[in-house]
Amino acid sequence: MITEIAKNFYRITLPMPFRLRHVHAYAILDGTNVALFDTGMQMPGAFEKLEADLQSIGQSIKSISDIYLTHAHTDHCGMSGIIQKKSKARIHMSEVAHRVLLLFQQGEHLIAQARLFYAKHGMSVYDVEALVEEIEDMRSRISQFAVNTFLQENGSRQFGNRSFEVIFTPGHAPGHVCFFFREEGLLIAGDHVLPYIAPSLSPNIYDDIFQPLKSYLESLDVIEKLPITTIHPGHGNSFSGIEERIREIRAHHALKKQVLLGILNAHPKTTYNVCSEMIGAAAANWDDWEKFMALNETHVYLQELKRDGTIKEMITDGVLFYTAV
Repeated sequence: MITEIAKNFYRITLPMPFRLRHVHAYAILDGTNVALFDTGMQMPGAFEKLEADLQSIGQSIKSISDIYLTHAHTDHCGMSGIIQKKSKARIHMSEVAHRVLLLFQQGEHLIAQARLFYAKHGMSVYDVEALVEEIEDMRSRISQFAVNTFLQENGSRQFGNRSFEVIFTPGHAPGHVCFFFREEGLLIAGDHVLPYIAPSLSPNIYDDIFQPLKSYLESLDVIEKLPITTIHPGHGNSFSGIEERIREIRAHHALKKQVLLGILNAHPKTTYNVCSEMIGAAAANWDDWEKFMALNETHVYLQELKRDGTIKEMITDGVLFYTAV
């Protein structure tokens, strides 16, 4: 489905094989040229859907001259290589996001690192191997592409008669950016702010220094200061009222930290143990990827609580355990 959200500015809704069921790309027209913001996931029917939607407004894949990526997750950059091959489009993303992408493409090294990381957090060999299958599937959904320019923090870009600012918003992913069209008050938010759910947070398994929750909350502070009238997210309906939504998301994370803290006591528990108690019976209806994302977020909260000094971390036989202070 394609929807005009402003003059020569379109939202394109593409399929995705997860519970959210869809992901948005955004297109700006300048004569016969198209700038695409995110590309959707590489999966059966997605490219054909994008092509048909562009044709419905008199454009084509070959009309795409530039692709701007919010971050390096599969559902947002997956079709970049296919599109670039057919259109010769220039691709722009942050340098940090590009580094994350390169690490993700290092198959054997990535899998070895993932096995070590998740075993350390209490996952069984069976669960780790199920996770490896999910990671391999995600890797297969990103086509190779060349990056032409790296986006600069607070930099300004021009496409046709529209200018937009690059706002660095790490947290949901390292190197995540939003695109702000100040004259119109429009924000292409990627996965930084979503209307119905709080964006997922995951560790960088190569970088223990990166603090997803701290970075995310600081990025919300940056967005909150902008004169935004409408948020166009990567998933869900476009919406207004950024201040209220940010308050809701902050409250969500504060509550999740408190709930998780309530699970811990003097008995040592792994990240996997804590996650299992957090999600409880609901996990029966979740697939392996959703369980993986829940484990990631549990780890993020545990690390924040450890930095707060409210829990203790210890390691036994290569496995991390946590107790209340």
